[in-house]
Amino acid sequence: MITTCPAGPSVARTGWSLTDFVHTVFGSLPRVDQQRWADVYLRGLLSTPGRKTMQRLAGQICGESSAGQALQQFITASPWDWHQPRSVLARLAARRLPDHAWVAGTFVSEKKGSSSVGVQRRFVPGLGATVNCQIGVGLFMVSRTEAIPVDWDLVLDGGWCEDAALRRRARIPDPVTGGSAWKRALEMAVGAGSAPWAQRTPLVADLTVTGDLAESTAGPASGPGEWLVRVRPDHPVVQHGPGTPPSLSAALTTAEQVIAAGGARFRVALSHLDTGSGPVRVRSALVRLPGRRATAPGGQPPVHRLFALDSPGGSAGAQYWLSSLRRRNAGYVFSLIRRQQLVADTLRELEEGYGLMDFEGRTYPGWHHHMTMVSAAYAYRRLTSGPAGCLSA
Repeated sequence: MITTCPAGPSVARTGWSLTDFVHTVFGSLPRVDQQRWADVYLRGLLSTPGRKTMQRLAGQICGESSAGQALQQFITASPWDWHQPRSVLARLAARRLPDHAWVAGTFVSEKKGSSSVGVQRRFVPGLGATVNCQIGVGLFMVSRTEAIPVDWDLVLDGGWCEDAALRRRARIPDPVTGGSAWKRALEMAVGAGSAPWAQRTPLVADLTVTGDLAESTAGPASGPGEWLVRVRPDHPVVQHGPGTPPSLSAALTTAEQVIAAGGARFRVALSHLDTGSGPVRVRSALVRLPGRRATAPGGQPPVHRLFALDSPGGSAGAQYWLSSLRRRNAGYVFSLIRRQQLVADTLRELEEGYGLMDFEGRTYPGWHHHMTMVSAAYAYRRLTSGPAGCLSA
C-alpha cells in the first residue's frame, strides 16, 4: 500500500508558499510522488522540534510514524539528482545576495558503528581527539549579513576510496574520489563559479578543524585564483622577503614561528576589525608554501601573506590566516574573515534547528539527498520573506 500524506498549510508566514517553493526548487524531480515527499520532508525539517529522524518527521506532518518508511525510501533509495535543486537554490540565493563571496564550512558528525557512508576513526585536530565520524563540507554563498548553503560534499578516505565492495554497498559513484576537506571545497567552488550567473569571488575556508594544508594546487587547475584560509598555528610555511632572518630564509617553519620571529604590524582601520570583543592586533608576514614550484619558467613560487589576529590580553589565542589576495585592500580581506564567522554560526544553526547531523542512512546518495533538503529548508526560511514571486526562477 502506498502511504499518502496531506500537504497541509505552509509552515512559515512568507511571501512564497512552501508548495510554490518546492515546485520551483524540486521541479526537476521526474515523478509527482517524489515532489510530494520533498514537500513533506521540508515541512518536517521546518516544524519538528529536536532530532529530525524519519519517523519523527513523518509523525509531525502525516500524523503517523509509519510514513517514515516512505520518507526513508524517498531519501535513501529514490533515484533523483540532487545537483539540479542545489543549482536552483544557488541561483535564488545569488539574486538575494548580489554582494557575495564563496565560503566553505566544515563540520564533524560523530557516529556509532561504521556502516554510514564516510564514517571512520580519524584524528580531528579541531577536537584534539580521535573520533568515529563523518566529515562534511558545505559551500555557502555569503553576503555581509547572510550565509546560504548551496552545495555539500563528504570527505572520503581510507577504505571508502580503496574498497570496491564498501563503495558498492554505499552506492558511491566510480568518478567520486578521495581527498581532503580543502580539496572538496575547491572542487565545489569551481563548479559554483562556472555557473553563468555566478560572480568570480575568492574562496574563504577554515582549515583548523581538519588540519588540512592550504595549497592552491590541491584542487583542479581551474580552481579559484584567490583564496583566504584560516590555518592552525603549526601550519608549515617558508618565510619570504627582505629582512627575513637567515635562519628562516629557506627553512620550513610554522605560521606561529614566522609571526613570533618578527611579523610586521599591519595597519588597518579598526572599523574593519570589529569582532565584537574589543581591539584586535594584526601582524603579518610574506610566506611561501612548502613544496610549491614556480608558476612560470624562471619564476618564483607564489608568495602569500600570513596574518595573525589576536586580542591583547585575550585568552583565545591568535587566529592565523593565509591569503593569496595580494591586490586586495585590507578592509576587503577582513570583511571576508567576518563572513567565515557567519558561516560558523550558520552551521551551528543548521545543526540545532535543521537536522544537519541527523541523517541515519548509509548511502552516499541518501546523505546528499538529506543535505539538499537541509539547504532547501534553511533557504526557504531565509530567502522567501519578500513579496510573492520575488525569487521566481
